[in-house]
Amino acid sequence: MSCDLSFQLLKSSPVRKSEGTRDDLAALAHFVLVSEKVKGRVELALEFTHPQRIQSLNRHFRGVDRKTDVIAFRYESPVGFDGDIALNVAQARLQAERMRHSIKREIRLLLVHGILHLVGYTDYQPRPRRRMFQRQNHLLRRWEKGAR
Repeated sequence: MSCDLSFQLLKSSPVRKSEGTRDDLAALAHFVLVSEKVKGRVELALEFTHPQRIQSLNRHFRGVDRKTDVIAFRYESPVGFDGDIALNVAQARLQAERMRHSIKREIRLLLVHGILHLVGYTDYQPRPRRRMFQRQNHLLRRWEKGAR
């Protein structure tokens, strides 16, 4: 059984086509899920959102009253899982500028980060955080080099 991805892109915050298209992000999501050996049906929704919304989600679901760059939620289903990822576009723009790379790359990086959360990676402690960041950077570099 392989990974069967259904991908939905929602935009409550504007993003230019040059910063991320549905097809590009869906293909990247599929690549990450396959690389992580995910099997079965995956329903994934990515929402480009604004700082106030992501802070509200963080407060409501995690009890943390602050903005963040990305937040992910996983729901089990009989044939796989569903996942929702909210991505703070304003924060992504700031981080891209700080890291001196494109917003498109930062959005891709945050999508990979969100998917890794959905498949069980955590970043709350130093060692798992280091492992997660190494994995997301490795996957994004492979994607950018054309491993599809």
